[in-house]
Order: sequence, then structure tokens, then C-alpha cells
Amino acid sequence: MAENRLYGKCPSGHVFLVAKLPMELGKAAALAKRAACPNCGATKGIVVASPNKEQPHG
Repeated sequence: MAENRLYGKCPSGHVFLVAKLPMELGKAAALAKRAACPNCGATKGIVVASPNKEQPHG
């Protein structure tokens, strides 16, 4: 089974890993709800990033 990853992007443009999938939907949703940028600390305005177009930082 291929491993997928869920990335987030903060308003500053930093792309970061939120969750490695597969995992239970409830756990993935909880991680996404609590996502915070490790570079700038932003917790609001986090959107899902496309790993094909965005390269994760760090």
C-alpha cells in the first residue's frame, strides 16, 4: 500500500507535513484541526497544500 501524506500551508507560504496516511479518518481530522506551522507558529488560515506543486520546508 502506498503511503500518502497530508500537507498544510500557512498564510506565510510555509508547507509542512500534517499527517501520514492511511490512518483513521477521525485521527486525521483531529490532526488537521490542530495543525500549526512549525516555522512561524500560525494556527489560523492553514489550508491543504498539494504535494505535487509545493515542496515541503524543513
